[in-house]
Amino acid sequence: MNTRRSPLPPSGDLENLRTYLEASDYTAAETVVQDLLARYPADFEVLYLAGLTASRRGLTEEAIGRFERALGRAPDRKARSAILQAIGKSHWAQLRLELAEAAFAQAAELAPDDPNPWIDLGAVRKSLGDSAHALDSFTTALAIDPDSVEARIGLGVCEIDLGRVTEGRKSLEAVLAMAPGHPEAETGLALLDRTLGRLEEAEARLLRLLEAHPEQMGAFGLASLRTFESESDPRLRLFEERQTKPEWMRVPGIVQIDLDYALAKADHDLGRYGPAFSRLTKASQRRRELFQFDIGREEERLERIAALFTRDFIERYRLHQDDLPSRPVFIVGLPRSGSTLLEHLLAGHPGITPAGEILALSRLATDLSLSWGRLPGFPSALTPGGAENDLRTLAHRYFDSVRGSRGEVPGAVFTDKFLGNFQFVGLIRMAFPEARVIHLQRHPLDQALSAYRQLFTYGHPYTYDLAEFGRYYIAYRRLMTHWQAVTGEILHEMSYEALVADPEAALRTLLDFLNLPFDAACLETGTRTYLPRTASAVQVRSPIHEDSVGAWKRYREELEPLRSALASWIPQEAPD
Repeated sequence: MNTRRSPLPPSGDLENLRTYLEASDYTAAETVVQDLLARYPADFEVLYLAGLTASRRGLTEEAIGRFERALGRAPDRKARSAILQAIGKSHWAQLRLELAEAAFAQAAELAPDDPNPWIDLGAVRKSLGDSAHALDSFTTALAIDPDSVEARIGLGVCEIDLGRVTEGRKSLEAVLAMAPGHPEAETGLALLDRTLGRLEEAEARLLRLLEAHPEQMGAFGLASLRTFESESDPRLRLFEERQTKPEWMRVPGIVQIDLDYALAKADHDLGRYGPAFSRLTKASQRRRELFQFDIGREEERLERIAALFTRDFIERYRLHQDDLPSRPVFIVGLPRSGSTLLEHLLAGHPGITPAGEILALSRLATDLSLSWGRLPGFPSALTPGGAENDLRTLAHRYFDSVRGSRGEVPGAVFTDKFLGNFQFVGLIRMAFPEARVIHLQRHPLDQALSAYRQLFTYGHPYTYDLAEFGRYYIAYRRLMTHWQAVTGEILHEMSYEALVADPEAALRTLLDFLNLPFDAACLETGTRTYLPRTASAVQVRSPIHEDSVGAWKRYREELEPLRSALASWIPQEAPD
């Protein structure tokens, strides 16, 4: 079937449109687009360039709509792949990474000999925390184009994520041999230095990078390496100078946001709490504008989970024994609760293997929800036999993902610290009979402030607005209260404040819950070979301290609305 409308668009009009796009004159480009769309609404090339114009103007939803119309008019598989890559990039711009991943995967399938969709697929999987499958994507891209710098950088960063430090360093150094000073390779090596505790080397590398490439992100990562102790700190001078350069207003918004978070941290460290909060508020508002998030829908979703997973439902369908090779221990909660510290301490126990953040359960839970939701009359239509098959399949797929990320089955007991698994405690009880769950809590205002000050790579959209944080926190705590009532036998409540005040006592109680003996090696944090790779990787290398307990009090006035909203969840404290 002929997918073009006759006559064809004049080549001169299309050439003018491309010229405007290349010159970044998007207003003129849109004028041409509107004229062409009116005359040739079904032409593939017009629709593609129209989508590209909307994308360049920051109109992401309009861009996706135009690209999707072009998709139906694409003349061949290569063109369809190009459109799907454009759709994936548009979703990525809105931080809808799962949708971006799906688009890139389809693009790669349509053009398996093109390295570009494989590189995009690897990059988005890396951002999603799925470094094992990201590594596969970058490996495929390199097999197609061994000279691809982007694929080799992705490969190196993923190797580091998976603990293959030597291989990761070689991959990134190979990039620098091909392209000296390449910013992303330098950033990857700085990340490796930070992970290994070589903070001076990481700082020196990032300083050189940002001095040479002021358009690059990395300021917040540089600021997070250590505390600012004086206004003469070279990092602070670099940050302040960047904003005075004429080209600064032309850098991407996310780079400006990154610098604002870095400057807010400097203000905080130097005791300038008012300016720190003011700067942070502006930066977080800009960050919040980059994605769509409906707190009301999240509240309703968590309520629906509790309504379904009653004790009766769980007990009626859960597995009572399994044939799994290991026993998972899930660490759940909200970000900045101290989970990296807890994982780091437990990593010292000879009977526990740290497996980091495993995202598989979230996806598997979504798949199962869709499957069960298609049953007419669910949940009464669910049979014990059908539930058993589905739950065993889920458990084995989860372990397949663990093998994929580590290259081997974990030890007899391993920790999964993907905090978002707090949503699936009922499902954990049903699918993993021997599993245990640790719910790590922190004073809600300390947790809110710490999360608000953190520029996350991905996820946690509620942390960029304190009112939304308050609503999400209440919904999360209500769900955890429900889990305590219906699955309390597998759930251990743990306080961050208690952990840092008396680590040995807190760990003895926890290990007793896990039916493991206490081992003093848990407290010897300086001897770890395990490499934490989360936002708290620097902090956990320091001696255990209580410095961050009560940090919210420095911002009493600014946090007062949140304190009022969370009053019933805030523990009673002795007056100052």
